[in-house]
Amino acid sequence: MEQTLLRDFKSFLVEYRKSWNSSDAERMSEHQSNQMKVRWANPDTIVSDWTFDEAKQGWVQAYKLYQGRSPKWIFNDILIEINKQQEGVAVFWVYFEVDGEMTDVKLLFVETFRKENNEWKKIREYVENSFSN
Repeated sequence: MEQTLLRDFKSFLVEYRKSWNSSDAERMSEHQSNQMKVRWANPDTIVSDWTFDEAKQGWVQAYKLYQGRSPKWIFNDILIEINKQQEGVAVFWVYFEVDGEMTDVKLLFVETFRKENNEWKKIREYVENSFSN
């Protein structure tokens, strides 16, 4: 059962990352649970906590900021697994390209998803934002 769930989760991650690179905030938000909690650890040691609505606004702002500049996020997986609660967990690096050029952005993500109404929804996200590419 767990291997079937893992295959399903990995398949979902492919679509999720296509959404991430779509520059469509609404599409990206569809992958998030209404109960989602987010924590970003910023380079200046300040930690930011967000909920569903704040994360949705963050996508809107990010996509507007890079509109017309061909943004592309590149993912380098460290771990993709199913935990004891039958949740999908993905740990990965994200690199960022703008106008066809790699930036010095390098982020470490830990994201946890669970099935809600038979769809994977992100319930937790933790990001370390203090690395250089």
